[in-house]
Amino acid sequence: MSILLRPFFLLWAAAFCFFLGRAGVHLAALGRVSAELDKNSAQLTADSAETAALEREIRSGAAQAAFFSEILFIYPENKSYLRTQKAISDEVAALRRTAGRRLGGRLHIAVDTKANKLYFKKGLRLLWEADCSVGRGGTIKDKKTGRTWQFATPRGEFRVLTKIDRPAWIKPDWAFVENREPVPPPGDPSRKVEGELGKFALDIGDGYLIHGTKNEAALGRPVSHGCIRLGSEPLEKLYKAVPVGTKVYIY
Repeated sequence: MSILLRPFFLLWAAAFCFFLGRAGVHLAALGRVSAELDKNSAQLTADSAETAALEREIRSGAAQAAFFSEILFIYPENKSYLRTQKAISDEVAALRRTAGRRLGGRLHIAVDTKANKLYFKKGLRLLWEADCSVGRGGTIKDKKTGRTWQFATPRGEFRVLTKIDRPAWIKPDWAFVENREPVPPPGDPSRKVEGELGKFALDIGDGYLIHGTKNEAALGRPVSHGCIRLGSEPLEKLYKAVPVGTKVYIY
């Protein structure tokens, strides 16, 4: 290198070292700023989680307060209210005693038409229960004759009049009208249908039976034309357990 260029080279080298040193200083400062930002970010994340937990706690407290408020509304500290509840309880107990005396510990059948449930009881004691199907409601009218039939299960007190083994269904007029078929004369062989009512039936009068069904999947719903349908197993149990004359209460 010539003597004339040497001063310029030294000057350039000094400038390069100076700027390199400054870059190092800035780089170190940038590292400190980045670390501080990471620290602040972590703190913000922790604060956010704490805020969310606090919000959940506040909501839970509000829900509990609402629950206890409802409890207080349902059960007020009111002496007259408590006296009323006791009076109702005493009345129910008195009615149960009256019913128990009337039933006298005898076997009977109870049918709840709203719940589609049949209960087999001895006095007030429930022996077993089963899903059943009662009348679906509604009517059908024969346009030719003007006759009308209602498909409701009657309410009231009945008795088991007869017990039928292997009953055959004698199709009534409405069954033909419903299917838009000609109504045959009484005693016509087309009226007799085997197996439709299951293996057993209990006749409770006025054309109403407790019998089986081919469609056990529908038990528990009001789908019959007025009779009380039972599944094959509870029907057999009922047939074997109840004597003729057993009371049937339908409500």
